Amino acid sequence: MLQSKLKSPTAIILLTILFNWSCAIKPKDVTNTSKKRQEEMLGQMNNVFIPSYIDTCNTGTGNELKLLIIGNSLSYHGIAPGIGWHHNSGMAASKKENDYAHQLFQSIQVKRPNHKVCMRISNFATFEREPKGWNAQTVKELQDYNPDIVVFQLGENVDGANASVLELFGKQYIKLIDSFKSDSQRHIIATTPFFPSLEKNKIIQDAAMATGIDLVDLSHLTLIDPENYAKNETDYPKGKNDWKVDGIGIHPGDKGMQNIANLLFISIQQFLDSKN
Repeated sequence: MLQSKLKSPTAIILLTILFNWSCAIKPKDVTNTSKKRQEEMLGQMNNVFIPSYIDTCNTGTGNELKLLIIGNSLSYHGIAPGIGWHHNSGMAASKKENDYAHQLFQSIQVKRPNHKVCMRISNFATFEREPKGWNAQTVKELQDYNPDIVVFQLGENVDGANASVLELFGKQYIKLIDSFKSDSQRHIIATTPFFPSLEKNKIIQDAAMATGIDLVDLSHLTLIDPENYAKNETDYPKGKNDWKVDGIGIHPGDKGMQNIANLLFISIQQFLDSKN
């Protein structure tokens, strides 16, 4: 696991090694369906209705502690029966409570048992695919949430083979991150993509360095252990047979989600400890 303010030479060296390992790694397409049918189902996967955000709070009565997650389908994906996805959660957790966002939410509650802990999740996959469409108004209701902690889990849906798209995403990503830095006490984290990509890792690393936020590397997880992909998880609960697109199985399963939550919590725990 790597997380830092990117001020450690060792962290940067190790991250560079991971980038080089990952540059040739791509999730394998093992579909038995026709290309046309696969594209139709992927369209259903990408075009399912997703609310602007979803909110969750515990029943605590103490001071509020707010977590905001701006991510993609790893953070939240709506029900899409056409592709065999039947619950609202981060894809491909076996249930909502097992996705990384809710496991992180639970870890924060354990760390702050007397606080009212709230979490808002917003799926920003559209921003990944069309970064030119982002503007300040797009995130106003997320900024107005006034979070204490912000996690940016983005990059998986960016076209890593298109240099101009990558460059635009990088510039817009910096603007997006900066738009949440009005509160100097706010803890902000960006993650590298779960799907290893040298090009996208570099763009996100540069954005984290430019904005001075924490960077948590996820791209090494499947390189260390392929079972972080849901399709490879041997102890995954029943349900894999329902999946109609390979795109579901290359998301993190329960094991991958737990590992993502653990990595993020190391950074967040340091922030919470600093507030004691």
